[in-house]
Amino acid sequence: MRKTLATTTTVKGIGLHTGIPSVMTFKPAENGITFLRKDLPQSKPITAHVSSVGSTLRGTNLKNETAEVWTVEHVLSALHAAGLTDVAIEMDGPEPPVTDGASDVYLEAFLAAGLKELSQPQPVLNIKQKITYSCGNISYSAQPADRLTFTFIYRHKNPVVAYQEYTLEFNLENYRQQIARARTFGFEEELEFLKAHGLAKGGNLENAVIIGKDKFINELRFPEEPVRHKLLDLIGDISLTGKKLPPLKIVCEGGGHKHNILFATLLLANTETK
Repeated sequence: MRKTLATTTTVKGIGLHTGIPSVMTFKPAENGITFLRKDLPQSKPITAHVSSVGSTLRGTNLKNETAEVWTVEHVLSALHAAGLTDVAIEMDGPEPPVTDGASDVYLEAFLAAGLKELSQPQPVLNIKQKITYSCGNISYSAQPADRLTFTFIYRHKNPVVAYQEYTLEFNLENYRQQIARARTFGFEEELEFLKAHGLAKGGNLENAVIIGKDKFINELRFPEEPVRHKLLDLIGDISLTGKKLPPLKIVCEGGGHKHNILFATLLLANTETK
């Protein structure tokens, strides 16, 4: 069944890219997941759906004709892990708080607020055959299976993270223990470029894993924290189908926000009505 929050909850902090302080308020609802910019008087709620994606530059940004919200993938990932389908999210800034760079602060806030079952069933992403997508050396696939699993394969020219692979059997407890604390990451040589282009203003060694030329600059929470975070992002982006994922084997090699959204759109186009 569809689920919402039992009570209202809030998360405060600064945005990862904008560095702007923001308070997010999560309220019970019955009309899907929506984002409302309370700092913009004329803004209307933005629906959390692939059709609302306005940009995928260093994060997934949603927009409508009145407003835009940045970097929503961590929030969406936590909502999906908790099984929440209907939440009204109010923001007094353009970007969710980065918190500790992961999704655990959001997930724990939702679980503390409590979950409430609604009377309507959740629509299911009904995939009956293998769906594939590729672009250069990036590839995705989803096929029916006996359980829902996500596998991410991450490759990079940097020898510190030359090859990382992780598979998650998706359920709340596994996500909570294996994925939710995996922080966003970046490369030391990129930091000047990002800041020069108005990005990563809220990033620091507490909320991001920084990868140097021959070592991790800060201490890791998991041996393969970067690829676990890529899985965290993928789950958030795929949730923008607006449907419950059935037992599927989902494999991604080398993707990011842009291709996550293209793959989610492809899955929606191939879902069967019965």
